Amino acid sequence: MEKMMKVLLLVVVVAVVMIESTSACGCNYHNGGCHLDRPAERGFACQCFYRVGYWTCGGRQVACRDPHHELCTFPTLSRAACQFGGGNCLGY
Repeated sequence: MEKMMKVLLLVVVVAVVMIESTSACGCNYHNGGCHLDRPAERGFACQCFYRVGYWTCGGRQVACRDPHHELCTFPTLSRAACQFGGGNCLGY
């Protein structure tokens, strides 16, 4: 029974990671910093982060500071949208 619970927990964790990786926003490294390449979902902002030493960037969806802001309602790939997420936007 304990082994079955561990397997079930592992399956749930993998499923959550897969859903997160396909739905979250995305950022790429460009000219010394990050830029958005996949927007956040409606109601979220995208926060880009630089992976030190790898010349790559990642993105994570974060809650909007202002849920009524246009960039929260309609996220874009713009520099303003990147800055709205509060992360590294030096690749624009």
